[in-house]
Amino acid sequence: MRRGASIAVRCLSLSLLAASAGCSWPGARRGNPQNPPTAQQAARTQQISERAQAAIDRGDLEEARMELLQLAAQIPGSAEAHQRLGKVMQLQGRLNEAETCFRRALQLDPDYVGALIGLGTIEAAKGDPQSALKRFQLAVEIEPDDAEAHFACAEQLEAMGRSDEALAAYFRTLEFNPLHPEVSQRIGAIQLARNQPDQALARLDQAVDLAPENGEVRLLRGRAHLMLRHPPQAIADFGMAARNLPNRADVYYSLALALVAAHQPADALKAAEQALRLAPDYADARDLSKRLRR
Repeated sequence: MRRGASIAVRCLSLSLLAASAGCSWPGARRGNPQNPPTAQQAARTQQISERAQAAIDRGDLEEARMELLQLAAQIPGSAEAHQRLGKVMQLQGRLNEAETCFRRALQLDPDYVGALIGLGTIEAAKGDPQSALKRFQLAVEIEPDDAEAHFACAEQLEAMGRSDEALAAYFRTLEFNPLHPEVSQRIGAIQLARNQPDQALARLDQAVDLAPENGEVRLLRGRAHLMLRHPPQAIADFGMAARNLPNRADVYYSLALALVAAHQPADALKAAEQALRLAPDYADARDLSKRLRR
């Protein structure tokens, strides 16, 4: 998957994380209704909000959407209500409706960082990277210590091929959230692409510590080990990646290369053939399979 296309996927996981916390992204402004609610209205609003959160926690996005529609109707002047609704709609793939919600939140509070990030991710998914980047940069300007704003900038810069700036933004993300689950992975991926496996391995070790079952992280670290001529470690990482990403032909091809490096041609052939079963037109896997059969 191209990095530009994956922005949409990334934004969904970030949205779920933020929504699961029952709040906006850190540092986001919420926007207040112009008329303070009565005690009865406040209690009703809290009940709706809690029901929406419970629905999100159990993965019932449609129920969450219905509750948040009620919430936005109950407190139409709340930027947070519209943002939360937008995030759920984004998770459902209803990007146009989500965009409307984020824009409404920004009408109510132009400095709402969470809504800026949400709208930017949708613009990136719709093929407007320049506008998306401007949203993320504005979010950083408003909340310079917001890790997610820096991360959104970094991902967009990487998707646009501006890897030097992306690395700088990823490192700024770490300043504000040293345990961010994906930053070390992305830094490691860029360093691998630059043929810097030693540096990449150090970052990817950190990423594995944070997410040991993440197949993508294991795949990247396996490639770093393979570049550094560590076949046993590469085989272990590719094996874990294959268990978590069983339909990825590139995982099995990488495993086959590691097994060749470890002088295990029979197992390498099995891995190469599995890659071909998953992707019959995979030329590199086909060539490797032919060589191993000789």
